[in-house]
Amino acid sequence: MIQEWRGFIQKRSNGSEKVNYDDPNFPSYVYRGYVYPTSTWANDPHYHDDVELLTVTNGYLSYSINSQEIPVEEGDTIFVNSRQIHFNKPKRPERTDYVIAIFHPRILCASNVVENKYIKAVTENPNLPYIRFKKSEDSGKKIYDIMMETPDHIGNEFMLTKDYFEIWEQVIAACGNLKHNNNYSDSRVDSLKAMLSFIQENYNSNISLDDIAQAGSVSRTFCNNLFHKYTDQTPIENLMRFRVSKVAEILNSTNLSMSEIADLTGFSSASYMGEAFKKYYGESPRSFKNNSIHTIPSEYYNR
Repeated sequence: MIQEWRGFIQKRSNGSEKVNYDDPNFPSYVYRGYVYPTSTWANDPHYHDDVELLTVTNGYLSYSINSQEIPVEEGDTIFVNSRQIHFNKPKRPERTDYVIAIFHPRILCASNVVENKYIKAVTENPNLPYIRFKKSEDSGKKIYDIMMETPDHIGNEFMLTKDYFEIWEQVIAACGNLKHNNNYSDSRVDSLKAMLSFIQENYNSNISLDDIAQAGSVSRTFCNNLFHKYTDQTPIENLMRFRVSKVAEILNSTNLSMSEIADLTGFSSASYMGEAFKKYYGESPRSFKNNSIHTIPSEYYNR
């Protein structure tokens, strides 16, 4: 397992999340977590090839998936399909507790027949961005029971694989007729992903809204509309959020001056960087660096 990140969801240069697998040789991440509206890992749009399940054990969340908000009440589980743009949106000031399981579908691919008929038929289904398993339904109760066991199975690849097959059985049952379609593409989502990728690759340069829109081959207006629709952010807000996450990474790993860090992360000055950093992390970069992970307020650093 790689070192636990402090705060933001970490992303690759193409904009997808770098999932913090419990073991790099077994693509699975299971975690008992919690979230507040002020948490830095809330309201952070991302996507990944892995599928994601989140069960709310206490409280209430809203999940945004491809611009659609889905309520997830206590006891409910949300299944997010592969490569969907999603993020959690805490709606209440109180803490919400959850169990999350993110795993790559290849864990379930025992043969080509299984992969094509039962795995890709789900992960490449354009009409299946998510499934909400409600606590009041039999399938929701079954998923809930499985999800509550997964944290105890961390490190036991056999038991986790068993858990995931049992979860997939419920997913398939909820899908109805499965049909594999590997030619589907949504041009709007493709454009947004191209722009997210451009931001990840060029955040340390002086990039503008025009540059971001050009990366997605869309107009400035359509660029803004896509970001608002799918991320609840403007393109520039998304850029600033990513720059701040890079500042946190550098603070964790180097002893560079604030001016040097600002220069490396695309900020025009250390003071401007400090203002942006405090907006998302609730403290100055210097305070963040001086504090250990155990003394920083927990509502900011848990993922």
